[in-house]
Amino acid sequence: MTIIDHRSRPDTLDPDPPVPADLEGHLRAPEPEARVAALRALVRTARDGHVPGGTGDALAWALADQDAAVRRIAAAALRELPELYLGDDGVRALRLAAAHGRDPDVRSTAADLLDTLVRGASELYAQGLQDDETHVRVQAVLGLVALGAAGGVAEAADDPAREVRAAVAEGLARLATPAGTAVLDHLLADHDPVVRMAALDAAAELGVPERLAARVAAAVTHPGWQVRRRAALALGAAAPETAIPPLVHALRDRIVDVRRAAVQSLEQWAADHPRALTALTEALADPDPGVRTQARWSLA
Repeated sequence: MTIIDHRSRPDTLDPDPPVPADLEGHLRAPEPEARVAALRALVRTARDGHVPGGTGDALAWALADQDAAVRRIAAAALRELPELYLGDDGVRALRLAAAHGRDPDVRSTAADLLDTLVRGASELYAQGLQDDETHVRVQAVLGLVALGAAGGVAEAADDPAREVRAAVAEGLARLATPAGTAVLDHLLADHDPVVRMAALDAAAELGVPERLAARVAAAVTHPGWQVRRRAALALGAAAPETAIPPLVHALRDRIVDVRRAAVQSLEQWAADHPRALTALTEALADPDPGVRTQARWSLA
């Protein structure tokens, strides 16, 4: 079968007619016999070449049905029908079925379809990464992230547009793979401050893995104060042994927002780490009243 994400469909095609309302109601009927009959009717319609919009999503969600017969029909249809379109909702259903399906056939079917979808759509999005328009390449990155195609996302890490590289950083945080961490290490050294900030946010979302800790710590001395502030915030997710020394340094930054970020990150360690407690106590004498107030709250 061919399984295609709806985002890849040519805009010139007329949309398929929606699943008839009465059939949709039967697919949700409390009686399993009614759901079986509705599903069989839907499959017959699809085999006749008239595939209502939403058919792929409906079949994908039927994999989670409580009735084994419904699940069996849905799995067989998803494997055998010549062409189906799946939207985000259907992809989400397949992911759930692959991870938590009620029986091995359901899990196997969902996993196979996801693999087919990822391979097919990844090729389309990979083509999008070569587009001349920046916004198209950004959308291609987002599509690859949605499919979990970490390798394809990583390939865009050297894109000439900072918007694309920033999207890569954000996507790698969502995917959370060891290979993605290596790419983030590269993006944390990017020449563009916007990309560095996106990579710092991504590192924080991942808990600042050990491989990234030195890069994040070094960013508190970056020439751009926005980068220094984001680094101070990101260090709040790092191990205290790594984070406290550069945060103490950040408390002497000439920019108030950087010092406030440092206080915010140090607060969690005030009770257990003497160096953090000492630094926050010294921040009570900061020239900025906002920093002094924040330090008092941290020590309270």
